[in-house]
Amino acid sequence: MFKHLSFVSLVVFLGCGHENAATQQVRSAAAVDLSCDESVLEIVEDAPMEKRVSGCGRSLTYMYKCNPTAGGGQDCRWKAVPDKRDH
Repeated sequence: MFKHLSFVSLVVFLGCGHENAATQQVRSAAAVDLSCDESVLEIVEDAPMEKRVSGCGRSLTYMYKCNPTAGGGQDCRWKAVPDKRDH
């Protein structure tokens, strides 16, 4: 019984309320950009590397974009772009 209980606890821990790093980054940026508390933001992944965020009566779409750097590397970040649904 204890093995079963431990497994169930692990599934609940891993499956509920866990956001990946990308979603956490987008949520933090959107809270500032939308002037809205993180707890009320709703995030939907529209496509790979594209997340739509809604909250406080507004919405933004974030895309993961990379720009070349002087040293030959890339600077990649989640950036707000005009929401396609607003047009």
